[in-house]
Amino acid sequence: MKLFTDLLQAAAKDSKTRPMKENSMSTYYIQKLKEDFSLKQRANPHYSLRSYSKHLGLHSSTLSQILSGKRGLPLKKLKDVANKLTLTPKDQTLFFESVLKVKTRIDEIKIDPLDDRFILDESYFKIISEWEHYAALSLMDLDNFKMSPETISQRLDIPKNRAEVVIHNLLTSGLIVKDGTKNYKKTHENIRTTEDVKSNALQKAHKEILNMSIHKLDDIDLELRDFSAIRMALDMEKLPELKTIIREFRQKVSALTKTGHKTEVYQLSIQLVPLTKLEKTKKEIRP
Repeated sequence: MKLFTDLLQAAAKDSKTRPMKENSMSTYYIQKLKEDFSLKQRANPHYSLRSYSKHLGLHSSTLSQILSGKRGLPLKKLKDVANKLTLTPKDQTLFFESVLKVKTRIDEIKIDPLDDRFILDESYFKIISEWEHYAALSLMDLDNFKMSPETISQRLDIPKNRAEVVIHNLLTSGLIVKDGTKNYKKTHENIRTTEDVKSNALQKAHKEILNMSIHKLDDIDLELRDFSAIRMALDMEKLPELKTIIREFRQKVSALTKTGHKTEVYQLSIQLVPLTKLEKTKKEIRP
């Protein structure tokens, strides 16, 4: 189920009243609502749109606009409305995806063509390889967050002495400094690591992230996280282009989440790996 709720609500702000694109995917949830309404009218010819809107927990004018395609289903009502319908797991998935597809327009998210992010190389081994450092830097972007061993320990659920080590490492690496008021501030607004360059630090970091994700799969409610995967037969000549698309997607996620009321830190991880025994070596794949 694809419910990046905070991300999608930010995307939906300026698309709430935008006309919907007419295709079977974007109108799937409208079809399901109409089907459910018609069945209720079939059982009771006097059943009105006002009664149906009350059943769904929506204002009648809002439901009327939704059914006519003039506005989308409010995200905050998505789960409640879906639960009122008799949907199979497959239909529920399609219902959610059709609503979110209308709300989110990835092509409209603008990214800065000039990548001015500070690049961390292997000399920042500890910073790159141990997840708490990036997470602590991201905590500094939360609303009303003041960095200290206590606040890092509480928000990241790590021991206080570990939080002290993280702050020390960030200070000695020059990624944070203390300002005149004794508060910490970042020296670089955006940082990144190298791409397509073998890095022991990055390999260690990815392993930590994968192990952490296993626990999050069990511990975090379905609506507050997203695990999804696809499998495809691939022309290896398209691999460089595919990796470029993934990087652009990551940049768009970053651009989308720069604004808004920030209260949590999330990790987005993407893995693209072969399931078959490779027949071509990397030297045979054109860059």
